[in-house]
Amino acid sequence: MQNKPLLVFIPGTLCTSEMFLPIIDELNCDSVLIDFDQHNSLEAMSNQVLTTVGNRAFIPVGFSMGGMVAFELMRIVSEQIQGLILLNSNAHTDAPDKKVNREKHLELAKKNGLKSLIQQVYLPVYFSNTDCSHCHSVMNMAEKLGLDVFEAQLQVLAARPDSFDVLAANTKPTLILGADNDLPCPPKQQRLMADSSQSAELHILPYCGHFAPLEQPKKIANIINLWINKHYA
Repeated sequence: MQNKPLLVFIPGTLCTSEMFLPIIDELNCDSVLIDFDQHNSLEAMSNQVLTTVGNRAFIPVGFSMGGMVAFELMRIVSEQIQGLILLNSNAHTDAPDKKVNREKHLELAKKNGLKSLIQQVYLPVYFSNTDCSHCHSVMNMAEKLGLDVFEAQLQVLAARPDSFDVLAANTKPTLILGADNDLPCPPKQQRLMADSSQSAELHILPYCGHFAPLEQPKKIANIINLWINKHYA
C-alpha cells in the first residue's frame, strides 16, 4: 500500500468514526478515522485532523459536515492534500431559514432530549423506514456524543463559508458521491459541485438516502478503490 494515498475519514453532524468501518474494511489503502468532541469551529476541527495526521500527505474523505471540514483543510494545508472525496456533502454557506430551524432544533433537544429530536425530526429526513438498523446506528452515535457536541456542531454549520471557490481552484483529483434520495444534500447539489470543479468524478447512488456510507458501504468502497487505482496507481 506504500504507493497508495492515506485516506482520512471525517464524520458528519452527531456521527462518530464508527460509521466508516464497513467502508474501510473493503479498501485497498491505508485509512485514518477522525472523531470530534466539542469542537465548535471548522478551524478547531481541522486542527484535530492535522494533529492526528501530522505532516503526512493525505486525502480527506468528508461525510456531510465532514466535507465542510475537508474544504477548510484545503484552504489551510492545500500542499499536504493529494485529492478530495466528498460523501453526501455540499459547498453552500448556511441559508437563513436553516439557521432558524437549527435554533428551533436545539431548543427542542434541550426541552425534550436529543433522542426525541433525532427520532421525530431527523430520522424521517434521513430514511424512508425510520425503524431500520441504520436508524439505530444514527441514534446510537448521536446519544454517544450528546447535547453539548450537538450544540457545538450547530455553530460550525451556521458559520461555515461558501466553498465553491475552493472547488473551482482545486486541480487535484476529486470524487463526489451523492444519493438519489438524499434530502439534506440532494443530487442537484452534488452536480453543482461537480460542475464547479476542474477535476471531479461524480457518482449518484440509486436507492439510497443521506447516510449512503451506512446504506451502501461496499458500493462506496468499490468506487473509491477504482478511483484510487485510476489516479494513484
